[in-house]
Amino acid sequence: MDELMDMITKDESPSGISDAIKDALYAKSAEKIGNHKNAVANSLFGNTPETEDDVQLQKDVEGYSDTIAGKDREEVEPEGEE
Repeated sequence: MDELMDMITKDESPSGISDAIKDALYAKSAEKIGNHKNAVANSLFGNTPETEDDVQLQKDVEGYSDTIAGKDREEVEPEGEE
């Protein structure tokens, strides 16, 4: 940041100052993105540690899988068709 201030006070070219500002912004954004990259990748690809709620939800889904798939329903013929 001091480098940028020096460029402004020494009346450097506007394009050079603009490039310095862009470089500083890109560096800051790359750092912030890097800080979150692992967490996002883990959440997208399922590498997050399971919580108790996740385990209970999985058990509930497995317990009701036949109901969800409709396997426990009796087949009913539509009225009027024979």
